[in-house]
Amino acid sequence: MNFWESLLVGLDEARRHLGQTLLSLLGLILGSGSIVTVLALFGGQTKITQEFVAEVGGFGTIIVRDREMAEQPSARELASDRLTYRDAAYLKDNATTLSAVAPGFYDEMEYRVGNINFSGPIVGTTPDYAVINDIRPMVGRYLSDLDVRRKARVMVMGWKYADSLFGHAEDALDQIVNLAGKNYRVVGIMEREEFYFAPWSGNQLEYRNERAYIPITTAFSQYTGTDDHLVFLTLKAVSPMAVQVARQQVTAMLSLRHGVEDFSIERSGGFSSDDAQFFMLFNFIFLVVGIVSLIAGGVVIANILLASVVERIREFGTRMALGATAFQIFGQVLVQVLVITGVGGLLGLALGTALAGTAGHFMSMPAAVTGPMAAVAIGTSLLVGLVAGIYPAIRAARLSPVEALRYG
Repeated sequence: MNFWESLLVGLDEARRHLGQTLLSLLGLILGSGSIVTVLALFGGQTKITQEFVAEVGGFGTIIVRDREMAEQPSARELASDRLTYRDAAYLKDNATTLSAVAPGFYDEMEYRVGNINFSGPIVGTTPDYAVINDIRPMVGRYLSDLDVRRKARVMVMGWKYADSLFGHAEDALDQIVNLAGKNYRVVGIMEREEFYFAPWSGNQLEYRNERAYIPITTAFSQYTGTDDHLVFLTLKAVSPMAVQVARQQVTAMLSLRHGVEDFSIERSGGFSSDDAQFFMLFNFIFLVVGIVSLIAGGVVIANILLASVVERIREFGTRMALGATAFQIFGQVLVQVLVITGVGGLLGLALGTALAGTAGHFMSMPAAVTGPMAAVAIGTSLLVGLVAGIYPAIRAARLSPVEALRYG
C-alpha cells in the first residue's frame, strides 16, 4: 500500500469513526487555535512596539543618567562631578561609535503670556536632540548651533503649549513667552505628536506636546549659573547593530573621566507600562491554554488509535498475510493519524484566525495571521500527532499475522 492509498484509507477511517475523530480533533483544534491567536496578537504588539521605539529615537538610541549615589559613597564618588556638559563635548569629539550626542537639562518652570500662565517642563538641549528623536517643527525652525554658542533666548514650543498660550499653535511663532521671569522669542512650533498602542491606552507621545526646548547653554546661564550638570545625555549609535559596542565605549570613556561608574545607560523606548503587562499576561494565558490543549489532544489521539488498532487486528493480519510488511502497516497507521492531525491543524488555524481577529477588534489591538504562523500551527499539530501515533503504529506493525487472523 503506497502513501496515497494509506491517505485514502486514513480519510475513510476518519469518516467511519466520525465521533472518535471529532473527539480527537477537539484538543488539537483548541491547542493550535490558541497558539495562532497568541502569535497573531504578540506579533501585532511587537510590530507596534517597534514603531513606538522608532518614534522615540529607534533601537540605536541610548540614554545616560546619573546613578543614585550609595548611602556611604566612596571618595571617588564624592570627587566626581557626575554627568556634565563637558562629558557630552568629550564624547562628541572622541567617541567613534556615536553619530550624535545631545546633552539634556530638564526642569519645571512657569510659562506666562499676558494673563495666561501654567507650570510645565522645559528641556535645554542642542540640535542633535531633534535628529536623534526625529522631531520636526510644524512652522519655524528648531534650535541651531549658533543659538547654543550665543546662549540665545529662543524657544521651540510643543504643539499643546503653543495652542494653550496663543489659541492656535501657529500663532505662537515670533511671539514672546515669559519663562520663569525671562523672556524668550518663539522660533518654532513642533508638530503635534501622537502614538497609541490602543485607542484606550492614551497618547504615548503627549509629553512631547507639553514642553518647550531652549539651548542648553541658555538654561545653564539663566537658571543654574556656572553649573553645567546634565539631567540626561541622549546618544545615537552609528547603527542599531552597534548599540552594544557604543555602550561599552561610552562606559569606558565616562568611567575614565569620572574615576568611577556613577552613571547608568539604558535603551530608548524601554518601558514597563500597565498596557505592556496586560498584553504579556493575555498572551501567556492563551499560550498555556494552547499547550495544555495540545497535550490533551495528543493523549486522546493515542488512546483512540490504540483502540482502533485492537478493532482492526484481523484487517492488519489479512494484509500482512497477503504480503504487507510491518513497515507498511506502521506507515498506514501513522498516515492515518497525520491525516487527522492535519485536519485538526487546519481547523485550529481557522479558529485562531477568527479569535485573533475578534480579540484584535474588541481590544483595538493589531493582529494578523502570517504564513509562518500558519506553518507553526499546522506543523505543531502534525508533530503532536506524530508523537501520539508512534506507539500505536509500532504495536500494529508488531502483530503476528497468524494470531491476528485468529483474533475475534
